[in-house]
Amino acid sequence: MSLPLVLGLMSSKYVPQTLRQSENGLERRKSTFLLNTPTPTPTSSSMPTDDSDSSLHHDDLKTAFWIESKSVVKDTPKNTNMELALRGRKYSPFRRRFDSEICDKDPSLKTLFRRDNLLNANLVELLVKCGVTEEEALQQNMSVVEHSYTRRSNDDASMEEKETALNEIDPNDELFDVDISGADTFNTIVSQIFTETENDFQRHDQWDGDAYISEVYPTSEGASYPKVRMEKTLISDKGDTHNEGDDLIMSVKTSIFQDSVDVITTEEIYRRDYNNVGGKVLSSSLQRVPGCIANVNIRLVMVPMVEDNSSYKILLDGEADALLSAGLLSTLRNVLSSSEFDASTILSVDPNDIASELNLKSVLSSGRNDGLASMWTVIQNQIKGMLSGPTNQETSSAEVKDDGAPSKPTVAMLLSGGVDSSVALNLLVNQGYDVTAFYLKIWLEDELSHLGQCPWEDDYAVCTQVCEHAGVPLEAISLQREYKERVISYTIDEARKGRTPNPDIFCNSRIKFGCFYDAIDNRNFDYVATGHYAQLLDSNDSGISRKRLLRAPDPVKDQSYFLAALKQEQLHRVLFPIGHLEKKMVRELAEEFDLPNKNRPDSQGLCFLGKVRFDEFLAAYLGNDPGDIVDAETGDIIGRHNGIWYHTVGQRKGIGKVLQPKATAKGPWYVVAKDTSKRLIIASNQYDEDVFESTRRIFYVEEVKWISGSAPKHVEEGTQINMKIRHGPKIATGSLHMEGDSGMGKIELDQKDGGLAPGQFVVFYDDMVECLGSGVISERHWMDFLSSDILKTH
Repeated sequence: MSLPLVLGLMSSKYVPQTLRQSENGLERRKSTFLLNTPTPTPTSSSMPTDDSDSSLHHDDLKTAFWIESKSVVKDTPKNTNMELALRGRKYSPFRRRFDSEICDKDPSLKTLFRRDNLLNANLVELLVKCGVTEEEALQQNMSVVEHSYTRRSNDDASMEEKETALNEIDPNDELFDVDISGADTFNTIVSQIFTETENDFQRHDQWDGDAYISEVYPTSEGASYPKVRMEKTLISDKGDTHNEGDDLIMSVKTSIFQDSVDVITTEEIYRRDYNNVGGKVLSSSLQRVPGCIANVNIRLVMVPMVEDNSSYKILLDGEADALLSAGLLSTLRNVLSSSEFDASTILSVDPNDIASELNLKSVLSSGRNDGLASMWTVIQNQIKGMLSGPTNQETSSAEVKDDGAPSKPTVAMLLSGGVDSSVALNLLVNQGYDVTAFYLKIWLEDELSHLGQCPWEDDYAVCTQVCEHAGVPLEAISLQREYKERVISYTIDEARKGRTPNPDIFCNSRIKFGCFYDAIDNRNFDYVATGHYAQLLDSNDSGISRKRLLRAPDPVKDQSYFLAALKQEQLHRVLFPIGHLEKKMVRELAEEFDLPNKNRPDSQGLCFLGKVRFDEFLAAYLGNDPGDIVDAETGDIIGRHNGIWYHTVGQRKGIGKVLQPKATAKGPWYVVAKDTSKRLIIASNQYDEDVFESTRRIFYVEEVKWISGSAPKHVEEGTQINMKIRHGPKIATGSLHMEGDSGMGKIELDQKDGGLAPGQFVVFYDDMVECLGSGVISERHWMDFLSSDILKTH
């Protein structure tokens, strides 16, 4: 049925009503305002008092700190950090906050959005097209419409439940209930298009970036009704001269789709109304908190509560990319929104006392104590700026110096705090490059705070010392969200499937030589440098210029294995300053440069874990999922594992802990395969016998990619090739037979390997020097083994 015909069948009678999502689908009800229940004021005799001549506002602020400390501080430091992390996970940046969460402790301060009818676009046209009469449409176009939002949440969980929920909360799942006063456009359209039978349609709400999307569409397949879509976004409007709101406006776009074609769209603008009795609402711009390795940004809204503007409701908003930092923002927001304050009260508090006021000083690290003080300093500076009026203090992020001297080639140097990248930086400086150092914050220190300590604060302090020593600027760039989406999610998904992930390879291809490029794209650096042990060689083959990736001369430190997934466009401006050196020479250069970190030991393990063990990381995100361990030869159950992700093919160490005592005595046992569909781990104490010859020598690879962009000719012919099956000095030899252009191939090793684990990367080399590309081991070589009669009974 076409849209005109559908619209022609609709009733033209408009009945104001609200659609609200519930467990049973869409519920129609009359519009009402939702008022929050006030938080009771504690009356304990232990509440702090102030017998001095301080103002009442000062007493209120001390009380607010005390109340919040009772809420955030738990019985142990671990549980306190867990509470902060949970607050951070639930914390939404201001661009995603339609609700009154920032002031929900005071129901007298309603946070509403009121439509600005002068800015309605295409509204009358859309309503008429939906069957509303022109008179009713014009009336609705000028009617008063107000929205009030409430976040769906549950704060009554126990600490154990909170610890479990910490890694389950997804900010994209945070949805809202909305109370509407007036004739709402979206509800009008839905009521006009769909019948009164609730089963005829369903509603779905979700986040798409910073846009909140609501869609209503037919329930039954093949239904001819169109789809209705609403998109809400909060955007800045610095040109706003209205006194009733801050500088954020809500854009509401409502569209009708017929057969995936946008038939018509309307846009309405809503302004936030704080219902203040004083003068103009003041708001600040988003400002970065200095000194924080995390990206923390703060903005304030000051709502005057009396006519002489002597008392304000101060609303703290902002965003942070680290959980504990976001949790601290949430905590400060609760303090400031708990009562009305005069500006002098906030300005009188020493930022260095904030952690003590919240009883967090002994719980937080020194770096986070400093970060909390910096947050309060920014709050104070923003209050001063808003009260003094607008100033023209904008400065550029970089000074351009033009003294007539020839410019030096510019390099963005990735600095980790280790000796290798520090020596690489100093070599570049000595070679005459104009170097800017960057510290990438990609570790999940906040998400893992309950598991162990992560040394990012120490690393950044070392980076600062190294850069001061070399006389180069240092900047911190947070790519934690990108790392979680592009590396951590891959690691967890692969482990869940029983495969062996390699996050370090993805960190290089997707983050260091991917997202970092995007982050500095407008800076026009000539080169990007790292402290990797690898070499690059320019070549010209048949008029085509390309970069060749070569192994480092130090076979133990060579890191070409971790760079094998890079593409030509990623390599074309890369520098590896220490790639031609052996580790011993790098240490000698560190002594020669007298680096602050010259005696620092090399880091070990995965780049994002710090001191956290990998099995602890897996336990936090995947938990336990027990299953049987069976003997590959007999099919007998010989043990019980806690999850297939805790074990990898070829593993010997550690498996004895989950075997039955009688089986342990018959060891050593090796993991030889996994059946994820049955949660089985197959082990054998005859791993070196002929029965495993083929499964340890013949295997298949998928996702084969070549650094040059195409397969070398000798590989296409199936001749011998050198390869690394894991990082390290050992080179294996064998033949690779590609299966056309499918990206898959079969490998036959000359000698059997210790453990061919699906998910593991295989990196190919030419003459054991040039890195050609990589592939991923597939499960295909297990199939015959897992289908044996012995294992069919499980």
